[in-house]
Amino acid sequence: MAKKASVWSDSSGLALKSEYRKRARAGLIAVADWATRNQIRHSWPRWTADAGRFLYHVHLPSGDIMWSTSWNTARAVQGMLSAWQVTGRKEYLETAEWGLEYVKSLQVFAPELEKVRGTFIEETPVNDHIGSRDGVECTQALIAHYFATKNKVSLIRARAFLDWLIKATETGLWPSSYIYFKPEWKPNLVSAADSWCTFAASIPLAQFAKATGEKKYARWAEYFTDLTLEHLFDSSDGSLRLKKAFGHHTAGADTALYNDDGLGPALIATWKASGKKKYLDAAVANGDWWIKKGNNLPENYAMIPAVMIFMADFARATSEQRFIDYINAMAERLFALQIMRDERPKVAGAFLGEDMAPHYRKGSPPGEWISLRCCSYGLIALGKLAAANAKQWGPSYSGFGF
Repeated sequence: MAKKASVWSDSSGLALKSEYRKRARAGLIAVADWATRNQIRHSWPRWTADAGRFLYHVHLPSGDIMWSTSWNTARAVQGMLSAWQVTGRKEYLETAEWGLEYVKSLQVFAPELEKVRGTFIEETPVNDHIGSRDGVECTQALIAHYFATKNKVSLIRARAFLDWLIKATETGLWPSSYIYFKPEWKPNLVSAADSWCTFAASIPLAQFAKATGEKKYARWAEYFTDLTLEHLFDSSDGSLRLKKAFGHHTAGADTALYNDDGLGPALIATWKASGKKKYLDAAVANGDWWIKKGNNLPENYAMIPAVMIFMADFARATSEQRFIDYINAMAERLFALQIMRDERPKVAGAFLGEDMAPHYRKGSPPGEWISLRCCSYGLIALGKLAAANAKQWGPSYSGFGF
């Protein structure tokens, strides 16, 4: 039997083309510098409650900007932690921790809001609602920070949200898309299938189980990933798909999830936490679906950096050459999304594209924008491609690194 090719080594990272590893590191530094340069900071005597926020959008034709909210601040924090782990540059850790302070300011501990204790307000500390999926993202940032720094406060805060999500699921408060608490209590209850993006909660649940040794959280990781297998996984071709199109997540003429919000790596994380092969088998099937798609993909700017994150995890989990071949084959498409030849401070180093562009400006095409969604996925993807060893591999959107 032929010896299986080594696509991952704990001492040397993924078996990428050497040119691509160098470009990934350079790109990682460029987008991390963009995030650091444009982050809101404060110091005496100019204080602001926006400290820690990143650019959410830059509309290139007009120069109009918008600042980040809960989930995209949290995803950028994860990307900046990855940049710090790969490069060791202290300014990246500082940027991550400024962002995390904003995320922490959104977490609910008010006594009059006991029903949503531990959740995260959507946009600013004075807004009126929470969303379970966005809380998952904030919790991922907290857990990534714990694994990177061993700061126990981040783990305490992560527990508060995960315990809320478990209780909400047990009592029927979840599935819900949003829960409003001003001016009156109003949960927006939906079906489990319609709250599919919350299934990614299995990532922080699996990671929290690893951090604490508490098996309860691993069992809940299985619960949410089993919902993925029940409602989204198409065993006939390995895709993850919805019953009907869902905007920028499905993107194509079919209902397949081209931006699955982390459900691919959630399969790997749950496999690692449970040891159950059905989760790895589903992950491999999903990876093979992407390989078969090849370049036959819709226009979706977040898709390429997101799938590179997933494929990096699949390659490391399986040591299958076809997954690293996919990464090497698609690397140029990833690099092409990054704006490397522009001297404007709000543009240089960022990733192009906002897949929800008409939502923010009627008639505006996606290619007119920079979005934090793409930049954060880019940070995390480039961090995994540039990682020279296991210690540099961040836990964000992964079954590894913790």
